[in-house]
Amino acid sequence: MKKSFALFFAILLAVSCFSVSVADESTLPSGKICWLCNDYGESEAKLVEEYNKYNPNVQVDIEIYPRATLMEVIEVKLGAGDTSYDVLFVDQPLIASYAWKDYLLPLNDYFTEDQLSVFTEADLKAGYVGDELIALPLMSSSQVLMVNYDLLAQAGITLDEDYINLTKRITWEDFRDICVQFMDTMDPDRSNGLWAFAWGQQNNVYQLLALGNSLGADAIAADGVTVEGVLNTEPWIKAMQFYQDTYIADSITPIGATDDELKELFYAGKIAFYVANTIRSKAADFNIGGILHPYFEGGEVTIPTGSWYLGINKTTTNFDCALDFLTWAVAGEGAEKWMLINNQTPARKDLLENVVEGKYEGFDTWPKSAIKIGVSENLNGNGYPRPVSPGFLEFDTAMTQMFKDIRAGIDVTEALNSTAANL
Repeated sequence: MKKSFALFFAILLAVSCFSVSVADESTLPSGKICWLCNDYGESEAKLVEEYNKYNPNVQVDIEIYPRATLMEVIEVKLGAGDTSYDVLFVDQPLIASYAWKDYLLPLNDYFTEDQLSVFTEADLKAGYVGDELIALPLMSSSQVLMVNYDLLAQAGITLDEDYINLTKRITWEDFRDICVQFMDTMDPDRSNGLWAFAWGQQNNVYQLLALGNSLGADAIAADGVTVEGVLNTEPWIKAMQFYQDTYIADSITPIGATDDELKELFYAGKIAFYVANTIRSKAADFNIGGILHPYFEGGEVTIPTGSWYLGINKTTTNFDCALDFLTWAVAGEGAEKWMLINNQTPARKDLLENVVEGKYEGFDTWPKSAIKIGVSENLNGNGYPRPVSPGFLEFDTAMTQMFKDIRAGIDVTEALNSTAANL
């Protein structure tokens, strides 16, 4: 019965991904499922409303938690074999951990090659653990370097037109020089409350691993567990020294502010550059725009990517309904609906192409133009997801503390060696 439903959805999607569904309700499963979600406000309810236009036979109850609490609920409930949840949000780097703990139902038998081919290579690959497809992406993510052009003008700084036109990518080295010039002009003694730069997620591996990745270094070896001789290497020393210098040696970004406070400072007109996830773009009272995410000179272009996936609880008692909802959400009309509801970078090539080709209103102007920049990064294959590891939670915790220590001034080499040894 499971495979017959998979075949049905394969045929349905082959006919059209985006046409308005006129399905025979009698052929669709009916029942009730519970969707365990990360907190996206009203977005999940809006998506369920759209799903029920396609299949009114399934009642979808939604249970929403902030990310940290969601992680705890998954560990407690699924770890105990609980059947309360059917479909759940799965954070990309935790897919391997959940597979290792046998929380999720492998999906290989329920999706065709044609269905899977719509996803970007990076996003699809991140859903696999070995040969098993554990989860599929509801969305992806990307980054953009947001710019307050009014502040730059006050400092007498004009960006290269090629950066503004997105035909050239700035290096971290040149970017650093511009930021130091800004501070020396606008706030030489660092007392006026103006700053050149801020990281969107200053303690988060999602954002900061891109520094080492750009220098050709991974943080965890391909085996998913080795960090000694991988994390504590010359490329990472250079990457983390650059990170520390933004706070201490160059003092171009404030120490002590939270991520939310930095975002508010940027939109209050107090920070010139803000590198962040595209979903952090919003309207501003100043001349704002976005340019391509920086990279190290001579290095690789590695843009943080990956986001929330959907998986099916291995102990679900409502499999057919769970598969129906998941399939619609990721491989059917739902992916486009979610993108437009939530302004999130999609994980599907067809949707990425639609954005770049101007098929949706508003993506050529700020703030949606930030998403268009991020979309172009992912479409060009620049997305670099977080490493796959059954121990990612432990890795994430250790790295978060390391970033805090480095920002506070600890010797970079010492911090890397200590973290690698602990992991």
